[in-house]
Amino acid sequence: MGEQLPFANGSRSSKLPLFVIGICCLLLILWLKLPGILLATIIAVATFSVMRMRTSTPEVSSLRTSIRLSSEDITDVQNEWQQFLNSPDADALADRTMARPALADPDCGDAAIEKFHYEISNANRFLGRLEARLHQNLLVSELETLLKVTDERALELRETWLDARKAALKLGPNYKRGA
Repeated sequence: MGEQLPFANGSRSSKLPLFVIGICCLLLILWLKLPGILLATIIAVATFSVMRMRTSTPEVSSLRTSIRLSSEDITDVQNEWQQFLNSPDADALADRTMARPALADPDCGDAAIEKFHYEISNANRFLGRLEARLHQNLLVSELETLLKVTDERALELRETWLDARKAALKLGPNYKRGA
């Protein structure tokens, strides 16, 4: 899964057009004096308006919302995991001590449980980077890629969580630690 794909080198939107527009406005001011100031102001306001509209279109807002919803699916699994590990509730305590103690053991040798521990640690790092990434000005194509990656991660984490729970239940309370 292209883990680094949506995070490579920040946003691909170039600052060159803004630089060129700034130089042109400066040349207008130097060449035309007062009319140049008025024209440069109009150009600058129009440029910033267009830039602001580009990042606040309904499509961009919708994609950002979808990404946040997908990330909530990851957070739901994280919460279920924390509930399993730390809850003083009688059902959770019985689940982690009597039914599925292997699931709480990070050194358990079962492949499904190992995969879950790997995926949950990756999910923690991914969510940390995701929020920072969403605060950048991203193109629609970048947001679409980020949504795809977030959906894939949420699905993979949910599947590994369920597989690990089944494997731990199969191992039962008398599994050999580290085996």
